[in-house]
Amino acid sequence: MAPAMLRLRGAMGRVPETKMSERRQSSRQRTYLGGRASCDKLATSDACLVRERSEGGARLELSGSTLMPNAFDLTLRDSGETRRVRVVWRDGRRLGVAFESAAAPIAPEASRRIRQLEADRRALLNRLAIEESPL
Repeated sequence: MAPAMLRLRGAMGRVPETKMSERRQSSRQRTYLGGRASCDKLATSDACLVRERSEGGARLELSGSTLMPNAFDLTLRDSGETRRVRVVWRDGRRLGVAFESAAAPIAPEASRRIRQLEADRRALLNRLAIEESPL
């Protein structure tokens, strides 16, 4: 590799983020939003954080090791907003996604019900973990 290219590369040999920003069509904003990435066809779901967001897409950090397909639904926990997204890049548990559909908000009562069901699920998982732990 040419010495000039070595100077342009950041830690771990990755090209600095400025190279990626040249391809963005809109500015991005740092966020810390809880969400859920899901694909009904594969019965796959994983909690995630939306770390950056723009009009055209977002950077996600998945919480688990679930492999997400190249297209899935992203639901923001607080607002209930759901969008179809397409994966643009992958780096371990980090994904860059492009929005393929307009925001589809859900009714507030449905959002509350989803949050309640997620809390119930967490409580059941905790109960199972306690019951399965050795005494």
